[in-house]
Amino acid sequence: MKVAIVGAGPRGILALSALINQYKYNTNKEKPLDIGLFDTTGIGGQVWKKDQWAGLIMNTPADEVTLYTDASVTLSSPIFDGPSLFEWAASPVAQQYLVAQKYSEELQHLAAQLGPKDYAPRVLYGAYINWFYDDLLAQLPYGVTVNFYQEKIIGLQRYKNNDFQISSADHHYTVNSLIVSLGQMPNYLNEAEQQLALFADEKKLFYLPPISPAEADLSKLPATENVILRGLGLSFFDYISELTLGRGGHYMKNSDGSLSYQPSGREPHIIAGSKRGLPFYPKAVSQKGYGERYQPNFLTVANIQQHLVNGKLPYDSFLQMLQSDIELVYYMLLIDNRYPTKSASEFKKRFIAGEDRNQLIAAFKFDTADIWDWHFTLNPLGTPTAISTTEYQNEVINWVDAMTADANLGSKTGPVTSSLELLRDFRDIIRDLVNQQLFDDNEYVNQFLQEFNSMNNFLSVGAPALRTAQLSALMRSGIVTVMAPDMDITTVEDHFVAQSARNNDKFQSDYVIEARIPKPNLSMTANPLLEDMLATSTIKPASVIKDGQPFALPAVQVIPASDQVMAGTGQVLPNLFIWGLQLEGLRWSTTISSRPGVNDFNLQTADYIAARLLHLNPADNVNML
Repeated sequence: MKVAIVGAGPRGILALSALINQYKYNTNKEKPLDIGLFDTTGIGGQVWKKDQWAGLIMNTPADEVTLYTDASVTLSSPIFDGPSLFEWAASPVAQQYLVAQKYSEELQHLAAQLGPKDYAPRVLYGAYINWFYDDLLAQLPYGVTVNFYQEKIIGLQRYKNNDFQISSADHHYTVNSLIVSLGQMPNYLNEAEQQLALFADEKKLFYLPPISPAEADLSKLPATENVILRGLGLSFFDYISELTLGRGGHYMKNSDGSLSYQPSGREPHIIAGSKRGLPFYPKAVSQKGYGERYQPNFLTVANIQQHLVNGKLPYDSFLQMLQSDIELVYYMLLIDNRYPTKSASEFKKRFIAGEDRNQLIAAFKFDTADIWDWHFTLNPLGTPTAISTTEYQNEVINWVDAMTADANLGSKTGPVTSSLELLRDFRDIIRDLVNQQLFDDNEYVNQFLQEFNSMNNFLSVGAPALRTAQLSALMRSGIVTVMAPDMDITTVEDHFVAQSARNNDKFQSDYVIEARIPKPNLSMTANPLLEDMLATSTIKPASVIKDGQPFALPAVQVIPASDQVMAGTGQVLPNLFIWGLQLEGLRWSTTISSRPGVNDFNLQTADYIAARLLHLNPADNVNML
């Protein structure tokens, strides 16, 4: 059997590992298995490539990242156990590998010093993926061959016998089955982005569209000049790190624990903004043990079932249960931190029992400033109709400092950021609701995909606390200016101009960076393979019924239980699988790394697909990602 895996990032490598494991233990090995792995960047894929600055870090603690299965994972093949990223980085094996593969001395040092709760350089995770791949090849069972091709697959043709021909610019390959796991892919620019790009081309300015920061060439950005960054999410922190630490600046710790920034003189002046006008909440410093996650008191299977109406979970009921869990954790930690004479267990008992919330909170006599307020949590600086940039800077710094301090208390201690950690711990529960299609289609599109995703990103997908501490120092040093909400970028004469709708302050620049990565969206993809598959009706967009009419989701349509593709004709293609980011919208939160000890969805999916592809019986009750 000939199998192709297009995409050699973490999911492609997990699929490879699962195929080898299934073949080794669950087949009679009468027919050889020939696996071809295709990726233009190399093993590890684009985000984790070798030739990137070590200052670009992951967004997950090192001990919560793995490529190996464990006893928690629902599998039909034996466990393939091994070290997490942290365990590997700390080992002599890792040091030997980094030296042998000519990784930098800086990375070797960072690997040796990596703590379990530290955020590893992305290039180190890439090295871990490469080591894992090399170890797979060293242990190949008889009958299995693996070949890697550093080529971009741009086309696919399906034969009458259901085999496929996949094509690069120079070669054609015939395979019996295909797994597509492409990861982050470029999109065509929207109308506003096109206009800015054309203006930059005409006026010889610098415009960088949404791409992975590791792919960006920032060498043309001069020191001291204004550079406009649109976006305050994770990519924003990557770019400001590259333009400060990456240019020789460094931080010093003050006596109060805050940071001061010592510039190198090579930094530009960064003008940053977004619609919300705030960076995401920082991630709390992890205090979690192996496989540890908060368990819900409200968003439980039993409560979900009780709230179903005609087989669907009303969005408001979902949100109320989720928010109740978050508020409960907040008050429990608040009592532990600031009200030691009060009983957290008593509060928990009465809160779960359903006592009137307002009366219960009043009975515990919390200070007004300590009472949880969802409107404030989502709008911590309010919605000022007019505020100067200078005034807004001060408010942002104060809020960032307060949330960084809370995050530094730890993920089981800081009341605010620890309670928001539930949004991360409950991801599998929420994914399962999406996978089971428990939301009404209208509410799924209008409220879950729009309102909830925006809320979830702001509250739980932020950078580590060390990055927000650095941002505060950069703002106080004048290197970074964060604009008031509703920033827009226009063009005036020969320049770009950034302005907030909340004031008349304008910032002129010849340099604009869209500080965000392209969102997975089949209707806008610029990936040639996906475009070709869409044009030939090999794939089609997933859809739901919104307001009585079909509504296209950004995802590829697959069979939810197996990730097998449903062609544009409606036919299921049993030997074509797509999984990962190209299913975002049909699935939820598909970018997360595999974590040990939690029955990880990625690890379950890889094993399930491998079993189906090899015509074996997969595990029961698998949760697909």
